[in-house]
Amino acid sequence: MLVDRGQSSGLALRWRRGAWLSLAVLVLCVLSLAPYLTSSTELVRMRNALVLIDESSTGFDWTPLNVPPSYVQERGPVDPFFVDVAARLGLAALPDDWERALAISRHLLGSSPVLQGGAIKLDLRGTYRRIVRSGQGYCGDFVDVFMAIALAAGMPVRSWAFSFDGFGGDGHIWPEIWNRQLGRWQLVGIFNNYYFFETPGVPLSALEFRQAMLSDSPRLKLAPLDPGARVGWSIEEEAWRYYRRGLPEWYMWWGNNVFTYDRALLVRTFSGVSRSLEQLGGIAQGVFPPVKLMVTEANRHQANAMWRLRMHLFVVVWVASLATLATLFCSVAAVRVRRRQHFVLSRPSAVQDGQ
Repeated sequence: MLVDRGQSSGLALRWRRGAWLSLAVLVLCVLSLAPYLTSSTELVRMRNALVLIDESSTGFDWTPLNVPPSYVQERGPVDPFFVDVAARLGLAALPDDWERALAISRHLLGSSPVLQGGAIKLDLRGTYRRIVRSGQGYCGDFVDVFMAIALAAGMPVRSWAFSFDGFGGDGHIWPEIWNRQLGRWQLVGIFNNYYFFETPGVPLSALEFRQAMLSDSPRLKLAPLDPGARVGWSIEEEAWRYYRRGLPEWYMWWGNNVFTYDRALLVRTFSGVSRSLEQLGGIAQGVFPPVKLMVTEANRHQANAMWRLRMHLFVVVWVASLATLATLFCSVAAVRVRRRQHFVLSRPSAVQDGQ
């Protein structure tokens, strides 16, 4: 009996040690992500790494006629709310898609007398209302709503972004429409109220704008989308300095599925609670669009760092999952051993009472 008790005590101790060791591994996994939990920009870097896509064989010069299979197109139903917005703006009656883009931009930029900025943590409809009623919203909010209205009007649209911190959260995002009448992409700097051209009356695409910036084209100009609304910078040279600083780290959001994302269960569950949790829910449900980096020699180090972070995240998730299961298993096993030991210890007393 003493041997059995000693064996049971030793077994319970080993299970408890296993639980504590597994828990320690779990804590180390979390601590390995500590540098990315210090700010919202680092959380964005971690998010971007999670959704990186390797499409080295696919360029960025595709059109709506040859969309890459991996690009997440909006194939779900359009929200009737935004169909009504497009109808109220009279987009169908306008002569071409650039005029429609201008009408959407002027509606978003000019509806509120003051644009206050700040992230909006609501669904598409709520974000639209905050923008037009109180001038709230940051660049991502404006782009999401712009794309929603453009898609409701039947216009092909996609979005570009650039960063200043190695593809993290310090950067900018803007949409690009496909002008079906001209058969070309055209960049819309919706949040800062700009479009760009070299030839008057011919707005540039994102790639054309970037090339003009890289070559210091003397013909490159900017103009407001809405002459009556504020522009991003009162001093034009500051705008050029901002866009020039972002040239090394461009990337494309590899999807325009704003309605599918907005309807997703996990997204709606966390919408209004936390932007990070909302986006994590979208990633878990498979509706958050991927990110495709524009890798150049100038940013190859930063791009490789993002791929290493992606691998690190997947290893952490895998190890943390195993550690969690091991902690639960060892804890349950230790409890069962203690209960069995208690049962064995109580048996002599029970027998003696029966005599």
